[in-house]
Formats: sequence, structure tokens, C-alpha cells
Amino acid sequence: MTGDSAQGVATHRSGRPVSATAPLTGLVGFIAACLAVWLLRDWTALPYQRALAVMAAVAAPMLLVDLLVFRVHRRASTGLAGTALHPVAPGRLLRKLVGLGVTLGAIAGLYWLFPEYAGDFYQPVWDAVALLAPWLAAVTPVYVLIVDRRQRAPEDAYAQLGALVLAGQRPADWGDIGNHARGWLIKGFFLPLMFVGLTRDISHISGLLMGERPAGFLPLYDLVYGATFLLDLLFTCIGYMLTLRLTDTHIRSAEPTMFGWAVCLVCYQPFWSLISAQYLAYDADSTVWGPYFSAWPAVQAAWGAAILACVGVYVWATIAFGCRFSNLTHRGIITSGPYRWMKHPAYVAKNLSWWLISIPFLGEGPTELAVRQCLLLLMLNGIYALRALTEERHLARDPVYRAYQAWMREHSLVAYGRRLLAG
Repeated sequence: MTGDSAQGVATHRSGRPVSATAPLTGLVGFIAACLAVWLLRDWTALPYQRALAVMAAVAAPMLLVDLLVFRVHRRASTGLAGTALHPVAPGRLLRKLVGLGVTLGAIAGLYWLFPEYAGDFYQPVWDAVALLAPWLAAVTPVYVLIVDRRQRAPEDAYAQLGALVLAGQRPADWGDIGNHARGWLIKGFFLPLMFVGLTRDISHISGLLMGERPAGFLPLYDLVYGATFLLDLLFTCIGYMLTLRLTDTHIRSAEPTMFGWAVCLVCYQPFWSLISAQYLAYDADSTVWGPYFSAWPAVQAAWGAAILACVGVYVWATIAFGCRFSNLTHRGIITSGPYRWMKHPAYVAKNLSWWLISIPFLGEGPTELAVRQCLLLLMLNGIYALRALTEERHLARDPVYRAYQAWMREHSLVAYGRRLLAG
């Protein structure tokens, strides 16, 4: 099925680089997610407990498929050998555990420092941490030992950071420490935010599944629309949780530029509340698509189906990552699913859905309002275009992504469309 390109990149017969996550992994996760949400819909546990249970029910089969079917733990990209390379090294193990402890302590210190994390909004996160902390404390030393003995370069960022703290020893490579810090800041920022959203979406969708829905297209639309974003948050949280070298889902590199961080973070809370309200309120006076088309049921259903198709592609793009989704990081190149057809399917689909939902170009208001709303939405589209550009610049350091870019120049939907127009 696969071969090696001239650059040493494993490819399919078509020349497309092999995806870091196989489609089967995402498919198994999707089926497990649907079953878990349905079976636990009437479970009376607390929302954070139900979220953790669903995450475990989805992550476990994906990890089993990756480990048993695709043998991801044997990939060269893990940096691990198939058998132990080193004897047990208590000193290095201690340094790694200290490095991890310092890292977690620094993240905890930031949570304590910033008022954003002091309110009730993040309480599900702290409840989940209290539940999982004893188990993680017991398992972590064992995991670190297993990885350390097989690691080809055992003096990693954790070991170097531990040596700095314990003995004042300067790191061999400050770049490793910087990449380590950026990766944990990304995880520390996004995981709590996504987990809170997941707890709320699971409760919301469970309520819709348990209740009696009115007949008609719009109630069905609301259920499917909400379910797609539940799936998105579910796979996102799993991705942020499972940054593990043993499963080849570790962070290879984190976005190194402030500009790349800025255009990403502006799209998320708490920054988005300020930016959207004061600068990019493209939908403040927009017409709601559902009622607008209420006089034409067929058009309303077709329009809603188009929106659902867009958000379906969006969540498909997340599922394609399997256990390795994360903003601002490189954790393996994804070339399957919708990435077979375009480089940024999630951004394209999400931005197109906003045009269909807010319909800023329609409505009964003055033309000036429609023009303003369209320009504001175009500005938001521009932010996502910048996100795409910075991500490509980051990922292009990997020869696999450069091979993917070259292949997409000839085989993407854009390439096919260009050739069709050229005759």
C-alpha cells in the first residue's frame, strides 16, 4: 500500500504521504463516541464525571487500534527503541519527575495568578483534576520509567529542566526547554477551556436525547448541529490529554512565533468576547436564517442541510486527528479524511458555515448594514487565513508536510477546479 518517496517519506501509491493517524482510528473513535453519548444519556453522574467517562470510552478503543493494529509505538518518530536501551537510571528518573513537577507547578501557579480561572466557570476542571490526580500520580513514574529505558535520546527537556532545578546545570539546548514550555502553555490554556465546553455540551445533548423533540426540520437541525460540536470538543479534549511519546502523539514542536499565537488565541475565550463585541460583531444585527426562510420550508431545509454539511466537514477534520488534535502544535501530519482534498478543511467549512448562518448579505435592513456585516465577517475570515498561513509555515519544517504540500498542488480540490476551468 505504501512506499518511500525520494525524500524518504512514506507514501501511498498515489504519492500522498501516509497520514500520522489512520482513518480507521478516527472511525472507531466516532462510533465509540456515538455509543457512549447515547448509552450515558440518562446517567445521573455529575457533568464532569460523565465527560471523563465519555472521553475514556472513546480514547481507549482508538489507542487500542493505534497500538495493536498500526503499531504506532514502534514508529521512528516516537524516538523510542523496540526494547530497552538503558538500565534503570534513578538519577535521571528523578530529574525527569522533578522537571515534570516544576512544569505542572508553573501551570498551577498561572491558574492561581490569573483571575480568569478563579470563577465558577472552570469548576468542572478542578473537580476533574481532584478526581484524577491520585491515579496520575501513581501511574506517571511507571510511564516515565518505561519511556526512559527505551528513549534514544533520554536527556529530554524534562531531564534538562530537572537538572537545572536540582543542580543548577544549564540545559544542553535552551530550544528544547522553550519548546517544552510552549507546548505546556498551549495544553494548559486550551484543555480547561475545551473540557468546560465538553461538560456543557454533553449535558445539553443528553437533555435533547432524553426529551421529546417537536416535529419538523429545525428541532432536528438543532440536535445534529449541537452533536457535531460535542464530537469536536470530545476529540479535542482527548487530543490535549494524550500527548504521549509511547503512542506517538507527543508534541514534536510548538508554534514558535508570537504572531502565530496571536491569530490563534484571538479566536478563543476570553479574548474572543472582547474582539467580537468591539470589533468583529458581524452578526450583531444579522437575520437569523431559520425564521428568514420559514415561508419556504424546502429552502429552509436545504439551507439548514448546507450548514450541517459544513459543520460535518469541520468535525470530520477533527476526528481525522484521532488522539492527536491540538492547536499551535505539530504532532504528526494528517493527510487522510478531508485533508485528502484540502489543506485546511476545518477552517474552510467553519467560515463558510458562518456565512450561511448569519446571512449578512440578506435581510430587511439598509444596504449599508449588509455591507458592514459582510466586511466584518470577511475580516474574521482573514484571521483564519492568517492562522492557516502560520500553521503551514510551522509544519513546513517537517519534510512530510512539504511532500504533502507538493502532492496537494496537483491533487487537491482547488487543483482539480483550476484544471477544469483551464479546460
